[in-house]
Amino acid sequence: MIRAITIGLPIYDMPLPEIRAQVSEFSQAMGDAINERQWPMRTTRYCLPPLPTSFEAEAHKIPALIGSVARLSDETGVRWFCLPVDLTDDTPHKARLDALLSTLLREERLFTNLIVAKDKTISLRGARSTAEFILSVSRKSRKGYDNFRLGASCECLPNTPFFPFSRHEGLDLAFSLALETTEIALEVARGTRSLEQFQSEFVERLSERLVETDRFASELSTKTGARYAGLDCSLAPFPDGKTSVGRLLELLGADPFGSHGTVFLTALLTDCLKTSISSTGVRSTGFNGVMYSVLEDDILSRASRRRRLDISALNLFATMCGCGLDMIPVPGDVLVDDIELAILDTATLAVRLNKPLGVRLLPIPEHTLNEMTEFNMDFLCDARVFNLPGSDSHLVFDETQWAFQSPHAIGKQK
Repeated sequence: MIRAITIGLPIYDMPLPEIRAQVSEFSQAMGDAINERQWPMRTTRYCLPPLPTSFEAEAHKIPALIGSVARLSDETGVRWFCLPVDLTDDTPHKARLDALLSTLLREERLFTNLIVAKDKTISLRGARSTAEFILSVSRKSRKGYDNFRLGASCECLPNTPFFPFSRHEGLDLAFSLALETTEIALEVARGTRSLEQFQSEFVERLSERLVETDRFASELSTKTGARYAGLDCSLAPFPDGKTSVGRLLELLGADPFGSHGTVFLTALLTDCLKTSISSTGVRSTGFNGVMYSVLEDDILSRASRRRRLDISALNLFATMCGCGLDMIPVPGDVLVDDIELAILDTATLAVRLNKPLGVRLLPIPEHTLNEMTEFNMDFLCDARVFNLPGSDSHLVFDETQWAFQSPHAIGKQK
């Protein structure tokens, strides 16, 4: 029922012993409440605030910071934690990224969120730095796997529960919830004969779950004093052979996945999610959209093997509230320019449509276009390597940031 509970730690504003005490109290109360309800839950993880600019002159302190969070994770049974770096503040960030790169490769529990677009502004320099970071990770990684833990976030909200696009905001302990909703949609889709019937039944059942979970979170917040930041009811896959967003689209009529009708059905599903949130009045954060994560979805990975899916199509789906370019393998010899421009395209969609999107590209060393990945991991599917279309020339920017001049974005985020 709960995919993840993400706990935001005010690591720079609260002494670590106080954080440890609050986290321990919260974790105990959370576990008791979940066990009482007999709810299944996959994981708990920590997210941190963006790394302060002061660390640019003290980058040598970053490993110690990560070490303290790793020890806290060991003590509290938390598997993953995420450290963001805000690249939109237009200050130097090379020293922080260099230190973070070596730390990321040593600490396998660490995720990194590189913030490329925020508050309707795109960091052009940040997109370039992120592309360089992605390539550096791939060249020192096992089969390119470690870029799984690295994301470029664009207009993502604070305390988004889905990794690696999470960042904590605030001086207090906070938590957010990522829900399991795909199985509800799959069950409804298998039992309905029309889109109208599907929409009605899915909204009704999803609304019930949202209200129940929101009440649980509010009660937990009251009991522990931890701030409830909201829930994310995104339709997300899990590579278990059953929890596939691609399968959901096929059941609704876009069969095979990626065929015409996928954009329409993505919009329909997004509308169901937004309707449930607005009609129930629950507190929300994050994406609340349809997640097409290629290496985490059995049907999407199959579509890639059959060459029915490409990056342009995935960006098109993202305009209807997908999650962006997520978990996509690309050739190991891809150019930094091409990764940079792919990030800029997705960042532009996020800014102009006023919606959260992310980018997770995985350059696969010694693999070229259409070759298969070979991860052999229980939480990743294998897929063919995607083409990342290149440009014959490089865009030359004198600016480090870009904000579009029109006063309003095309869309309105809900």
